[in-house]
Amino acid sequence: MREAMLPLTLIHLLPTASAFLHSSVLSSPPRTYSTLKYRVVHQYNQRSNDDGPKCHVDEDAAEAKNSRRNILRNGVSWTIGGIIGTTSSRASASYKSKTVSLSGRIVDRIEPDERKIYAEALNGPGGTHKRVLWIGSGTMNGVYKNLFQAGNEVIAVDLNIPEVIDLNAATAYATEHGYQLHFEQGDATKMNFADGTFDVVVCSMFLCQDFNPEVVVSEIKRVLKPGGRFGFYEHVEDIDGIIVGRVFGERSVIRVQAYPEMVNVIGGVVVNKV
Repeated sequence: MREAMLPLTLIHLLPTASAFLHSSVLSSPPRTYSTLKYRVVHQYNQRSNDDGPKCHVDEDAAEAKNSRRNILRNGVSWTIGGIIGTTSSRASASYKSKTVSLSGRIVDRIEPDERKIYAEALNGPGGTHKRVLWIGSGTMNGVYKNLFQAGNEVIAVDLNIPEVIDLNAATAYATEHGYQLHFEQGDATKMNFADGTFDVVVCSMFLCQDFNPEVVVSEIKRVLKPGGRFGFYEHVEDIDGIIVGRVFGERSVIRVQAYPEMVNVIGGVVVNKV
């Protein structure tokens, strides 16, 4: 429905502009460095001993990514802005609600909200009695963010086993809030679940770990039921290129959000189209 606000010509040109900039700008070495701080990553790293796995941040790579992000964003603004300069104010307003991810895809220009992303993933067809796979649960402290809903059956998976006291406290908290919580030790690159086991899969700040993220996202798609939803909240700013571009496909997108001027986080929800 959002695309309906844009002129037909612009809708046709958006993928072309994105592909052009992705090939010409992202393949070029960064020319400048930015002083924009990666505050969200630093916040998560500071909390990582309590909340789950710590994502390694290569500061030089982060600086380079930030520079490339700024070059790409400015390039898209120049390319698409020139097109929109002759269009209606409605089209201009719609354009301003868009930005470009580091993968070169056009996404919603909104700072991702972890709780809202999980809610949209959980609020798909089928009511609240859903089987939910929570990947990268760490010490289980994510339970206290109130990301899950009454009626859910949540299976938490992590390579590391949480402390018994943490697991018991999280399980009791889940029960008090009307949903079931179980922990299973497992490797996200080769999960011990049958195809189509879950209605929903969610993860936060997880796909930056020391594995091939495409392998993990492919496993996520495999264990999702047809029509199931995957909600993600990540600081790998080009991860949509893998989730959407390589695994789930463009038709899968419910929404993908980023606000690169503010935070280095990308989030969204996709559906398993079979």
